[in-house]
Amino acid sequence: MSRSEGPVSVPEEAPEAREDTRVPDGPGTTAAVDPESAPWSGPARWVVPALLAVVGAVALWGAFTVEAPPNATRPGPGAFPGAVGALLLVVAACLAVAGLRGSRTGDGTAGNTLSWFGARPVLVVMAGLVVHVALLEVLGWLLAGALLFWVVAYAFGARAHLRDAVVALSMSAAVQVGFSLGLGLSLPGGLLELVL
Repeated sequence: MSRSEGPVSVPEEAPEAREDTRVPDGPGTTAAVDPESAPWSGPARWVVPALLAVVGAVALWGAFTVEAPPNATRPGPGAFPGAVGALLLVVAACLAVAGLRGSRTGDGTAGNTLSWFGARPVLVVMAGLVVHVALLEVLGWLLAGALLFWVVAYAFGARAHLRDAVVALSMSAAVQVGFSLGLGLSLPGGLLELVL
């Protein structure tokens, strides 16, 4: 029993349905720039390692200069900032090495090793940290911390604003309770301290 197979025809897309990916390259036109890698080529690739190195150095300086009360037990109040500062310096060094090495593409030009890095979320988080520090004494930890958690969630793509606000307030309250009950430290009360 033999089966004959005829030619199978595949319908072609209409010419207007196809996406034109060609880049015009002639007089008066410029070649397209890859938006994923353009901001982090050249001198801009040193921005993030420099910021991390500065923040890490400040954290280490704070860890070594913090005055511990005489009854403080080991590891002491400088241990956590010291560990964070050291890790930030390690990450800054790794990013600097990646920037120095720079991958080479086939045409001999330097490739971008920071193309995975998106500037917008980092800048939004940094702005949120600045606002958090500015409002911490006024609003208190509960509200300022909730705002910080919400900004971080927003920076990395969360768009369910009410749900994110509830989760941020819950996390801020959990941190407040953890510091109060677990460590015996009181975080700034701010507005809520005056009202309640």
